[in-house]
Amino acid sequence: MKKQKAVTNKVDQPPIPMPAAPIVKPTTAFTQALAREIVKNLTALGEMTTRPFHRTPTPETKETIGEHPIMVDTSILIDGRILQIVNSGFVSGTLVITQFILIEVQHIADDSDPMRRAKGRRALDVIGKLKSQKVNPWLKVKIVTDDPTEVKEVDSKLVTLAKRWNGVLLTVDFNLAHVARAQGVRVLNVNDLAQAMKVALVAGEEFTIKITHEGRERDQGVGYLADGTMVVVENGKDRVDTEVQVIVTKIHQTPAGQLFFARMK
Repeated sequence: MKKQKAVTNKVDQPPIPMPAAPIVKPTTAFTQALAREIVKNLTALGEMTTRPFHRTPTPETKETIGEHPIMVDTSILIDGRILQIVNSGFVSGTLVITQFILIEVQHIADDSDPMRRAKGRRALDVIGKLKSQKVNPWLKVKIVTDDPTEVKEVDSKLVTLAKRWNGVLLTVDFNLAHVARAQGVRVLNVNDLAQAMKVALVAGEEFTIKITHEGRERDQGVGYLADGTMVVVENGKDRVDTEVQVIVTKIHQTPAGQLFFARMK
């Protein structure tokens, strides 16, 4: 009788152990790079979640502002003559009104002093008329939010933006005009324009004028030309409220403009 061979059950044999993989410690450079990537991703995620609520306005450039930017200050808005100048067609380009100028005008309009409040409201009215004007198609009005926060004074902010955009500063403020010119900014002063538009008279020229009130001395009478220029008339004291024919005898130049002396014909 043959002996049966023993059958070995391979399933019951224990698995052959595999050698353990060596533990590799990450380098310092790898750890730092990973940390930077994590911070970068977290920052991007934070910007994505906050962007709808905290939008940072895109800074204006000379290209987005438009051609020939003209920076408008508070004094020019309160003065109001800019409306007639714009409607005359003598100004072209882009009138730039900044947000901080609007805020200053609004504060003036809300002032407790009646005179300042009236000036502020007139300035707001001028802004509205400038934005809606259609008489001068060569000029547009643009409201910008750019605010150089590193500069504190409003006038200095205007000069900074005018230099940044290579623009012109429009004002009636003598001191601001002087400071801006000293920094290389081109200035348009409406008062200078008004002086340039004064009537030009020469000695010996004749014209008619109404004497409105008495002068200070020597029986003088005083009248005014259409542009506001004062004319002092000899022996005109007794001709108040009367139109007289006069001849220019002397022209006196003052810081405020010309002063004419005349005698009745």
